[in-house]
Amino acid sequence: MSVSNYQKFYEPLNAVHSADFNRCIYCGCEAARPDFIPPIKFIHDWRDVNSSADFICVPSCNECFDLLKKENNGTLEPRIAVLKKLLAAKYKKAIRVFNHWSMDEIEEMDIAFQISLKGGVYLGKEALSRLHFAGFDYEINGSTTRVAKPQREVFKVFDEEFESFREALAFASDTYQIKKSRLSQLYFENDESFDRAIGGFHGLVGGSYS
Repeated sequence: MSVSNYQKFYEPLNAVHSADFNRCIYCGCEAARPDFIPPIKFIHDWRDVNSSADFICVPSCNECFDLLKKENNGTLEPRIAVLKKLLAAKYKKAIRVFNHWSMDEIEEMDIAFQISLKGGVYLGKEALSRLHFAGFDYEINGSTTRVAKPQREVFKVFDEEFESFREALAFASDTYQIKKSRLSQLYFENDESFDRAIGGFHGLVGGSYS
């Protein structure tokens, strides 16, 4: 049976609000093609056993579709989680550039380096926006699902609070005189805690962070 014949088994997922029409359900970019859940090439894995599967087609952009080609997920939520991990891995370097470099710092570099860094900053910012995209309210076969807005994430540096890792890293690096690359490494080595990272660094060098 051809791919087109299998499509009849899938219900379309449609955005409830016009502002979300033609948006990728995974990252919020412009949708270009449907993604089938479970993937049509794995359909026999789900039809031949008593496993639960959504059997829906969702709007996706070309990049998300390509990243998910080898993934065999039967339901939407696990597929979204897998996509976010794949997207984060693909743009890891760009996100690092965005988090570690400010425009003021970039302007001090030579022109060739500026072009490279600015490109990385732009790409990293866009990638983070896609990773933080929480989806949209949608309807499948007359049943509407409301997608809750993500809770506001807070990054703390002792008594200071920041809305992004980038802002917190810049503040902590400048205030406690630790290079961003080193502080970022320590942050993830210390259970994603700036307080422990700063304390550990100054403890190692014999300084004070109060």
